[in-house]
Order: sequence, then structure tokens, then C-alpha cells
Amino acid sequence: MLVAGAILSSSPALNVPPTSYLRVLDPSDSGQIHAEIRFHPHELVHSLATWHIRGQKRYRYICVGTGLYMEQNDRDGLSALCSRPRGGRLIIYNLKMLKRKSRIKSASSPRQTSSMSLDNIGGKGGYELKYVWESEREGPVVALAPLGDSYLVVGVGKTCVVLKLDVVQKRLIECCETPLRFPITSLRVCGHDVVAGSQREAVNILQFVPAQSEDDYDRLLLQNSARFGVNTMDACYLSDNTIAGVDNNGFVYAVGIPASNNEFGLDCVFGIHLGTECSQIRQGYLVDCVRRPTHVLPWAKDIQTNEKDDSDQDNRKMQPEDSVVVSTISGAMWTLVRISAHAFALLKELENAMCAFGCGHPARPLLAAEGSIDRARHKTGLQSSNVIDGTL
Repeated sequence: MLVAGAILSSSPALNVPPTSYLRVLDPSDSGQIHAEIRFHPHELVHSLATWHIRGQKRYRYICVGTGLYMEQNDRDGLSALCSRPRGGRLIIYNLKMLKRKSRIKSASSPRQTSSMSLDNIGGKGGYELKYVWESEREGPVVALAPLGDSYLVVGVGKTCVVLKLDVVQKRLIECCETPLRFPITSLRVCGHDVVAGSQREAVNILQFVPAQSEDDYDRLLLQNSARFGVNTMDACYLSDNTIAGVDNNGFVYAVGIPASNNEFGLDCVFGIHLGTECSQIRQGYLVDCVRRPTHVLPWAKDIQTNEKDDSDQDNRKMQPEDSVVVSTISGAMWTLVRISAHAFALLKELENAMCAFGCGHPARPLLAAEGSIDRARHKTGLQSSNVIDGTL
């Protein structure tokens, strides 16, 4: 298994400007680095995406979105980054496996090719990051998401841009774009639907309509937006009609997608304050559960109804899509599961009773996690709703 990641290196004491690196490594082999690309000074990596394109053969690309920042000197004469970017770049590399063993070479420029030997696989060859294409943008490329077999959605400032790679002519074609009201923070794709998180409008749903004939053209249409405003850091689909997101103030929420496409038609169906800044939300689980508990329901069922789960509970194992994992910048990870209406009603009564006791009351929960009482009583911003704090 190979993992691509970006790191930032700087040394203010030595007046060395911040520099970003793209590295491909194998976490199962003590994090051995197989390829490395060094970007320009004062260029920061904002987004990464793996893009698989099928043609006569399968191509595996690593897409990198960066931001270019101005250099300024502080009072001590040390260089620093200006908070306002002067542009950005989309850079695409082809990850290839070398047939023969090559010497270790780290690319000192984004346009160069990086390759390293892979000694732990029988000494046969290695991996190579080959520069393919790049595009300069007016702002930082903050989000990337593959769309179908040959399209890529790019978030630049307030604009969603759809690009298509022609592997025959080796060209990246700009197909269409749609401006949003606020800067984009994240992108996720489900089929032809694109979920764009934004700084003040929670989430937006866009639909990509590919061209049906030579006379037709590709379109990216805005379908729905949230009725409430939060600075969304990440969002993902829980089901065909539910989207979950996290904001930079620690609020985890979900919106229900209505049957009709109405602007500002996304209502909050549940939400809870975790009390710390969240960075990502994904479907999955942290602990391997042999059997899914009876009161836990899959997210795939309509969350806006009290639909009963009729699956065989004795044989139904916990699946990754049955749970949601939220990660925070402090390193904590939270798990959310959907429970039945009956279990929620019972646990809500217990939660309300626990929260009613004062700090010195003997019935106050002694093993409650720090901040759990405050999360249940949160009164500022968006209200916590339809969620039981399991750490009480």
C-alpha cells in the first residue's frame, strides 16, 4: 500500500523560507519514502487527490493543489508568509512502477521527475513520480475531487471548475465552471453530484451534466444550498439523501436532501458540538464489531423517516457505512452511529436527567468525559439537536 502526503519544512532561525514536499511512502514498511517532489519556496500544498483514468490502459495520477504566497520580512528581518495568496497551481503527476531498479533521486523542482528504488520487493524496480501537467490559477487550489473516469473537480476561491484529461493528446481541457457565493473549503463526489463545503454557507450540492452529443456541452449546475451558515471544513455523503459535515468550531451536522431542487433547501437534521476544531469526516469505524447492535441502524436508510431496519441482526455485521468517524486537529477521533427512535427516546430522558444535576450532586455522572455536559447544554451558535452524547 502506498500513501501520498504533503509536508511543510521551514527554519525561521536560519532565514529559510517555508517549502512544501510531496512524498509517496509505504506505511507498512516503516514509512519508507519511494518518491519525493520539492515545490517552490513560499508555495504551500492545500489539497491532494488520487485520480484513476481508464483508457487503453489504467493511468494513476496524483493531483496537487497549491497556493503561492507573498514573502514579507518581520521586524527581525526574518522572512515569513503573507496571509493573502497571490495565486495557485494545479500540478498532476503520474505514479508509475519502474521495471528496473533505479538510483535514488529526489526532484528539486515540481517539473522534474522523482524516483527511488524499492529494495523491499525482491529488489525489482521502484516507483516514479513523473511530471505530467500543471495549470496556474488566480487563487489557491484548496480542494480536488475525481469525477467519473476522466473528469476532475477543482475548487479555486469561490469557483468550482471541471477539467477533463485527454490521455491521447495529453491535454487537460477546462469543461465548465460554476461560481458560488463564498470561498470553497472542500469537495466530495457521489456519482454525478458534487458536494462543495464553503466558508459561510455550510454545503452546496452541484450536479454535473456531461455532454450527450458533439453539439452539446458539459454543465455544472447548482441544485441546493444549506439554510444555515457555518465554516465547513469537510463534508461527505452518508446516503443518497443525507450529507454530513464538520466546521472549524467543532460542530458536526447533517443535512437532508429534499426531493425537489430548491435553493436553500437543505435543513439540518442533527448536530452536536464537540468543543474542538474538526478537520475531516468519513464513513468507517474504529473498532471491529462482530455484530451490529440491534438499536444501530444503517445510514443508507432514509434518515428523515422512522424507517425500521428489517435486516437479520444475528447475521448482520457492522459495515464501514454504518458509522461515521470525525477527526480533530488535536488528534482526537469521534464515532457517530444512527440509532432507532425508541432507543433515542430512552437515552434522551436519561441524558436530560443527568444534565439537570449540579456539580456537587451525588447523582451527577462521575465518569463523564470532559466537556460532555457542556456539549449537551451548548447555547451559542447552532443548537445541538437529535444527538445523544455517548460520553455521559
